[in-house]
Amino acid sequence: MHRIPRLKFCGFTRMEDVVAAIDAGADAIGLNFYEKSRRYIDPVKAAALSGAMDGRVQRVGVFVDATPAEVAAVVARCALDVLQLHGDESPEWVRASQKYPSLRGLGIIKALPYRGPEDDPYVAQWSAYGAEAGSQFVALLVDAYDPMLRGGTGRTARWDLLSPRPSSFFTEQGDGDATPLILAGGIQCGNAREALQAAKPDGIDLASGIEVSPGIKDPEAMQEIGRLVRQHYAQG
Repeated sequence: MHRIPRLKFCGFTRMEDVVAAIDAGADAIGLNFYEKSRRYIDPVKAAALSGAMDGRVQRVGVFVDATPAEVAAVVARCALDVLQLHGDESPEWVRASQKYPSLRGLGIIKALPYRGPEDDPYVAQWSAYGAEAGSQFVALLVDAYDPMLRGGTGRTARWDLLSPRPSSFFTEQGDGDATPLILAGGIQCGNAREALQAAKPDGIDLASGIEVSPGIKDPEAMQEIGRLVRQHYAQG
């Protein structure tokens, strides 16, 4: 069972930023393998960063509509603990990936926007997958909607739509715990406390909100976010 990260920082390209993120208390660090991203990192370069994270934080690889074979090729070069699927992937993608030994047992975070009822069928599909026996599912990551970009936009998601948690985040029976939620999209030091209180997520994810430029992180911002997150969850 993969632990749900309360604090995930994403889009790393430099070793010094990885070290600073771990020092700030990150539970997970994301490496972006989507070549169109401003935070893209080559798998060979990412391998060195992955080695520094090993056993200290969850190593999350971000992919957008890559095939299981393409993802397996990346994992062969750069060890990962969790795959973050940021495209139009379905649970069938995960099932198909299991023929690749290197992908078996890796956690799955599914990123998607949540705009309201129009997205409920997609959310429900993943909630059902997460309830399956032996599922590798970790959480749904709700990001801001953008018709062109796949995350890292700096825009905020619709926090007001997430608390109380929509019914699509529960299984069909409607009982038990809701599907874990990681909130992303435009979170930074100035609004992190508000986001945590408004959406009541299980964790938060930041990229642009801890940067001086795409892929270049701000150690002081990461320290401040780490302090806010620890304080919030310590209060229960």
